[in-house]
Amino acid sequence: MKAWIVLVVLTLAAMAASAAQGRLLPYIIQTAVILAVAGFKASTILNHFLDLRSASRGWRILFSIYLVVLGGSVFAVYAIGCALMPGQCSLLAYGSVR
Repeated sequence: MKAWIVLVVLTLAAMAASAAQGRLLPYIIQTAVILAVAGFKASTILNHFLDLRSASRGWRILFSIYLVVLGGSVFAVYAIGCALMPGQCSLLAYGSVR
């Protein structure tokens, strides 16, 4: 039950961070916050629902490194894109996907 509450709170945090759409925070910081929240959600799912917390320390470290590398890679690609085309740096909104 606690894991579900944590996941709901993290989802609401990601929604709040993305709802600002550049008004309160720059897009690059919004993206970092959203990716960090997604990483915490993935970690919660791995630990509680896939029972990684009872696995050996090596597996836990491996999956933690994987989550950090994956989130960091996505953020790096986004940051490079923002650096190369600064006028186009924004979060995708539902209306822009059409």
